[in-house]
Amino acid sequence: MTTRDYTYAAVMDIERLEPGVVDLDLAEQLAAVQVAAMESVPTRRPTGAELLLQFEHSKEPHDSLWAAHEGEDLIGWALTVEPQHEYLDTCFVLGAVAPAHQGSGIGRALLGEVISRTQRDRLRARAWQGTAGAEALPALGFAPTLTHRVRRLSLAEPPPWWAQRGSETERESADYELICRVGPTPDEELAEMVVLREVINDAPDALEWEAYPAERIKAYEQGLIVQQQTQYSIVARHRATGEPAGLTMACVHELAPEVAAQEDTSVLRDHRGHSLGLRLKIAMADWLRTERPDVRVVDTWNDTTNAPVLAVNERLGTFVVAHSTVFVRAR
Repeated sequence: MTTRDYTYAAVMDIERLEPGVVDLDLAEQLAAVQVAAMESVPTRRPTGAELLLQFEHSKEPHDSLWAAHEGEDLIGWALTVEPQHEYLDTCFVLGAVAPAHQGSGIGRALLGEVISRTQRDRLRARAWQGTAGAEALPALGFAPTLTHRVRRLSLAEPPPWWAQRGSETERESADYELICRVGPTPDEELAEMVVLREVINDAPDALEWEAYPAERIKAYEQGLIVQQQTQYSIVARHRATGEPAGLTMACVHELAPEVAAQEDTSVLRDHRGHSLGLRLKIAMADWLRTERPDVRVVDTWNDTTNAPVLAVNERLGTFVVAHSTVFVRAR
């Protein structure tokens, strides 16, 4: 492993900006630094236009943005997000440093700016395996907590066993019907969506309870629209009682639809054991394959300790493309 000297860069100017003043030119510069820093990670790459939409219509408010320049060149940046629903003691930190300037103290200088501004007790940041960030964060006092695998499902011609596995899951979950929906949840179905979204708290990486009242769900789904993301949802309902039993969601970013993002997939505890999770994921893949030929793959994130979900994704035929780790430290 290369040993880096985390001393401050000799020639550097750090400017604090309000995220609301970011324009397309700056957003493209920020995206270029991030893409370069993640060159070895084969995940979806953000564009400047996408970042600009995130700044303008974020699901959680972006609090501060710091941009590090050497002359006219943007060489690094850091962004803070302070969640308003949970993790109220935590400041989430995102950012990147251009590869040519990594190891020169830019990350440490940006972190110093973050620490000087936030009043929250903990900092939380994510780094990708194989990148400079995964090496830098421990050197900056962060400790690893959760590790996620990003698994990818190809939507090319389905393998020979696909139809048989779909039929098997339909037989095993014959007591349930699937309802497909594009776009936001209708008001009359928000109550059941609250139940379905809050099931995610059963996951091993749910460090704090995440409440999803109807108002939060509506705000989240409207945020997807203004960010030009199309929401695809499939809800499983128990035929005899009409009770909601399971959910899977995927989002397609219309500015770059090739890689869709798998959002929640969950099954309520009383309805587990009927292959509903696998059936929902198969149904989503078939739906996207038919309706969205511009989507090539679907990426999903799983905590490495979540054995049931990992087993479902193995049966689905996904393959690992990247690993990321969440790091935390006291402010």
